[in-house]
Amino acid sequence: MNFQQFPAGDTIRLILFGAAGAVVAVTIAGAGYAWADSPQFCGSCHSMIEPAATWRQSNHKQFTCTECHLPHDSLAEKLVTKMKTGNRDVYHETLRDYPAALILTQEGRYIIDRNCLRCHSSTVENTAMGQGGQDCIKCHRALIHGRNHSVGGMEQ
Repeated sequence: MNFQQFPAGDTIRLILFGAAGAVVAVTIAGAGYAWADSPQFCGSCHSMIEPAATWRQSNHKQFTCTECHLPHDSLAEKLVTKMKTGNRDVYHETLRDYPAALILTQEGRYIIDRNCLRCHSSTVENTAMGQGGQDCIKCHRALIHGRNHSVGGMEQ
């Protein structure tokens, strides 16, 4: 057996240093991802102060914002949607040009409806809602965030 084929001591140290660096990077990324899923993170923006306050008073306060506002079918879809909506939110938060009343996009409505049914499917399965074409927000819009008295990002 020829031991000269194996890496030298410096190479092994470099590989171990790289592996340790990767572990640290993954840990930091995971912690950042978990923090970005938290209501404290979501409620830290000016335009989200009112929605965060009404959520804290709702009967859904045990759930994070992303449990309702992001898709859960796949991690890839969740990450893409999180990046897309996060970038849009940062852009409008920076410009302070959110409308006085925050409005869901069609995609946002679709995601929320799917998530409502993910948790409440047994409640609606024997109703007209269970037959398809659900629009949970149509009747339950004020359930979590009240009547949307948000001031958005516009200056008063």
